[in-house]
Amino acid sequence: MAILDGKALTEARRKRDWTQVELSEATKPKVDVSTISRIERGKPTRVRANTLRALAEALGVQRESLCPAAEAERDVMKLRIETAARNALALVAVRYRISRESIIEIAPLLFFIAAEQSLKERQSRIADVRASADALFDLYRGIPHLPSEWPVDEGAVSSEEQSIKARDLFGKKVLDGAQQFMSELSDDFDEAEQNPFVTFLRKSLSNISTSNELADSVRWAPGLWPSYQICSEEAASVVGNDTSAAHAIVCGAAALHEMPKGPPEQRAEWARAEFDRKYGDLDDLLGDFTGTQIADAQASNSGGAS
Repeated sequence: MAILDGKALTEARRKRDWTQVELSEATKPKVDVSTISRIERGKPTRVRANTLRALAEALGVQRESLCPAAEAERDVMKLRIETAARNALALVAVRYRISRESIIEIAPLLFFIAAEQSLKERQSRIADVRASADALFDLYRGIPHLPSEWPVDEGAVSSEEQSIKARDLFGKKVLDGAQQFMSELSDDFDEAEQNPFVTFLRKSLSNISTSNELADSVRWAPGLWPSYQICSEEAASVVGNDTSAAHAIVCGAAALHEMPKGPPEQRAEWARAEFDRKYGDLDDLLGDFTGTQIADAQASNSGGAS
């Protein structure tokens, strides 16, 4: 049995500009007018699952939207979510035929699993480093005329061990103390792409996909929003397999919940326009800036030649 809220049903019916009779006639299996009237007049009412389904399908709304009283029993959370992540939530729900609410409910468990697995792998790697260092140190001691010293940066290794113990997923403690190490970070190190948690996520994606682009799309710097691009096939199906329009969806330029109804070609045109509206001017600006730099360089070279 589901708890159906009369006010929510009335609001959804009026948005359709239907009478109670018209709503009754649109339901399959048919829901009697007297039942609809009773629900709308009274307090939240328990109804059979097929009654809720028939009403929701006739009105073209999610079943959960007709049961706000039941939803009110849960804690209400207002969280900001980027458009790309909101699109991804909808596309994943379509891909696996599961509700978005269910995905949100399971998200903490999935994050817990990923976080603990990433820490476990880091612990295993640093243990291997110490074991290898011990073995190498023993080899050095077997050659008395060679100077023997510990073959790894103890400060860096200890910092990593402390970071793991503190469940510092992004290795922020290690990076903050890097200036104290005997060794140095690589010049091309990118914290958003190569911190330990992102490295774990990219590796995990590589294990389940043959597309390098999928894994490479993951970026997450500490303190900022994560970014990734998944379910491109599902996005393409929404816009008639238009590659550019699908990209606009997965990157978050075109919001699925704002997409107008219509044929795939019309949706694709809207998605491409959204991408151009949000990023086209920036591209032009960068193009103008680059052009100015080139012109200045040419002018400078010309002046030097004369």
